[in-house]
Amino acid sequence: MSSVITAPAQSRLFSRLQSVAPVLIALPVGCFILFVFTYAVNVPWFDDIDAFLGFTLAYTDATTLSEKIYNVLVPNNEHRIVIAKLITLSMYYLTGEVNFRWLILIALLFLLGTLVLFTRVFRSMRLPWLAFLPVPFLLLQPEYYLTSLWSIPGLQHPVVICLTLASQYMLTQSGRGKFTLAILLQILAALSMSNGLMGLIAGGISLALSRNWYRLGGWVVGSVIAIWLYFYNFQSAGRTSDSLAYSLAHPVQAIGAFFTFTGAMFDLTPSVQGSWRYAAPTLAGAVLAALVLTLVYRMGLGFWPVADKTGNRERQERRLFFIGGYVFLFGNVTIIALLRLRYGYEVMVVSNYMIYPAVMAALIYLNVLSECPDWQAQQRCLRVGLLISILIWVFAYGVYWPRAAYRKQMLLTSAMNQKHNDIGLGATWGTPFANMARSVMRESAKRGIYQYPASYVTPVESFLASAKGHVSNDSCLTMQVEGGGYNYVAQTDPNAYRNALGQAAVFVQSDQRTLLYASETPFTLRNFWLNKPVTSVKAEIINIMLEPGRYKVGVLTPSEVNRPIRFSCHAVTIP
Repeated sequence: MSSVITAPAQSRLFSRLQSVAPVLIALPVGCFILFVFTYAVNVPWFDDIDAFLGFTLAYTDATTLSEKIYNVLVPNNEHRIVIAKLITLSMYYLTGEVNFRWLILIALLFLLGTLVLFTRVFRSMRLPWLAFLPVPFLLLQPEYYLTSLWSIPGLQHPVVICLTLASQYMLTQSGRGKFTLAILLQILAALSMSNGLMGLIAGGISLALSRNWYRLGGWVVGSVIAIWLYFYNFQSAGRTSDSLAYSLAHPVQAIGAFFTFTGAMFDLTPSVQGSWRYAAPTLAGAVLAALVLTLVYRMGLGFWPVADKTGNRERQERRLFFIGGYVFLFGNVTIIALLRLRYGYEVMVVSNYMIYPAVMAALIYLNVLSECPDWQAQQRCLRVGLLISILIWVFAYGVYWPRAAYRKQMLLTSAMNQKHNDIGLGATWGTPFANMARSVMRESAKRGIYQYPASYVTPVESFLASAKGHVSNDSCLTMQVEGGGYNYVAQTDPNAYRNALGQAAVFVQSDQRTLLYASETPFTLRNFWLNKPVTSVKAEIINIMLEPGRYKVGVLTPSEVNRPIRFSCHAVTIP
């Protein structure tokens, strides 16, 4: 069969859509770039502190070259993150600081690089651009906003996916230079995150299928180097063995987790509590896994000399790329299902990892499109792909856009807490991590390596700096405060304020500290999408970040210039 499928005369509608296909493709791309630009903030969160700021301090304090190299290669938790560290160093030496907003935007480039790679694969099919449209809708959407808007996962998952798929693509191309580049890219991928090690297996399978034994030998040598570099002096196996033991003790759960994670893109009821939430993604995952098995079986037959009658070089190259991509992605699905299950089944649909189902869905669509026997079949594939991808895209923005908007305000609020109280960026009070975060953030700010961003709190920032002097109750402000243990939920009456509020916060104040918690009220689906005037405040008080003591509860509303600070008669006690 020829690699070029000639499209017959099309309907007027198709012709019109094809004429504006570049504009249609630019829509999800432009929206996603704007989404990231809008909600990326210069605030480190949790692991960011040690991985980027702590590393920069240690690297600049190192006096010998060997110490500097050690700091670049030393693992961060369960991963070596060499690429992330090199990017951080480049930013520091070019600008004199570490800016987390720009780290997030650099991570976006790797995600766009994956889209460009998919574009190259698609162009080898010689199809109209309209047939590519489902790919950016599937790939560029905010279900995985906790990857696209967070530095540490952003410089791990998109980086390792981009580098590994680029390596798999280079393996399908001729030329020694491209093969050498494939090895280098895969070594970098492995040193960027442990997930990249699956690319070594994927590349080996791809080369074995193509019967390129000389290249396979070179790949094995490169793989040995990558594995040695990764595991040399590596000491993080304890948690891995515990996680594996848990999954082996719960095999049914582990199998279910595999399918749930595979179909996580179809987590269409994220607010539902209990096992019913996982029904749709688990069923979708089973369907997708069956589809991939069918595709791999069909493609695999093409590499047996008896079955290979077409002589279609480009299609064979695409098949090798798809098989390598599946081995890498499903390998990571298996790893996450086995090693993250003990942290709770909800991890299978957590936003941090949702980039893998998104990439897989785009890869499956391109694979099906490539295997279609004629243009009519490809048109049917396009219609189904458009229907599913646009529905997912609209759903993802509808549900996760407000969450991303709230997270931005939460991070800005938390940064103010850290700046004035040495706590707030994900740490639990009194823990070694809290002590490390306090030391690193203080020193980074002192040296100018990190600068706290301005926010809605800035006009009344002095309130945080001085806990005493604001002790009178405001009997006019009625609040409900309920909870205990991990958290309290504090909220005002629905119409506590006459005028519409901007961003606001609940605060708790002791004799020594004042801490803020961003209001969730503007970011409910109803208020966010209907642009409803917000006249109340509601926030979750996280108790584990508070020093033991008694705290008065109140509300901070910077938009109320005449009276931005109001106390209630409530107080909470942290044991």
